[in-house]
Amino acid sequence: MNAIPIHEEIQEVEIEEVPLSAKLLSCLFFPLLPLVGFGAYTVDAKTEAAVLHMGQLTEMQKTPGLHCGYPCGREIRYVSTKQRTMELPTSKIADAVGNPVMVSAILNYRVVDSKKALLHIENREQYVNTNAQAVLKQTVAQYSYEQLKADHDEVNSRMRATLQPLMVLAGIEVSSMSLNDLSYAPEVAAAMLKRQQAMALVDARTLIVEGAVRIAQDAVTKLEQDGTVTLDDDQKVKIVTNLLTVTCADTDATPTVSLQ
Repeated sequence: MNAIPIHEEIQEVEIEEVPLSAKLLSCLFFPLLPLVGFGAYTVDAKTEAAVLHMGQLTEMQKTPGLHCGYPCGREIRYVSTKQRTMELPTSKIADAVGNPVMVSAILNYRVVDSKKALLHIENREQYVNTNAQAVLKQTVAQYSYEQLKADHDEVNSRMRATLQPLMVLAGIEVSSMSLNDLSYAPEVAAAMLKRQQAMALVDARTLIVEGAVRIAQDAVTKLEQDGTVTLDDDQKVKIVTNLLTVTCADTDATPTVSLQ
């Protein structure tokens, strides 16, 4: 399976020293530090933070707890590394044979590179949602409705493998992507239901006929093996015909007794 090539043109943001201006201002306003908590900030569990001073990345804090730093000109951006779930809304997509189907999906992912997640992408939720919907449409369009129903594991694996390279830029790891709802679009649902019913009826009739033929053959064979009845070809044909008629009929057979 060929993955979609990713051309990562965004340059990596390097961690730099705290600017001298931020240090000087923090020292200048040192008497006011008790009012701003001595420049302290907290990082929760399963959360990472990017610390910026004067727009420059100065620290990536991944350890939960209380931390201190130069407060002047500082900006702190947080990102959760917990597992997240996104439900892709139901969309109308044409399958491989052109039938419109209604399909939705469930995406599970988490942030594994907080620096990329915070600094490379403007809106992570929108980025993930937009790319996941595009992958969903591309993948569904390569399978028929029956294949989507039968080969759902293959479809899910293919969607995840296609989406993951797109998420590297955002520092995100895709745990799974799976189809949720799958049905024909309303405008073709009635016709497709009739088609499925017709196929089911044909399969049922085929099974009934095969069974009826075996019953008729076994009946004639056993009558001849017992030696109690001697049948000519016409009588065999009549027995087989009657058995097939009774076995394959839609309604219960009504016996008729000849008085002659």
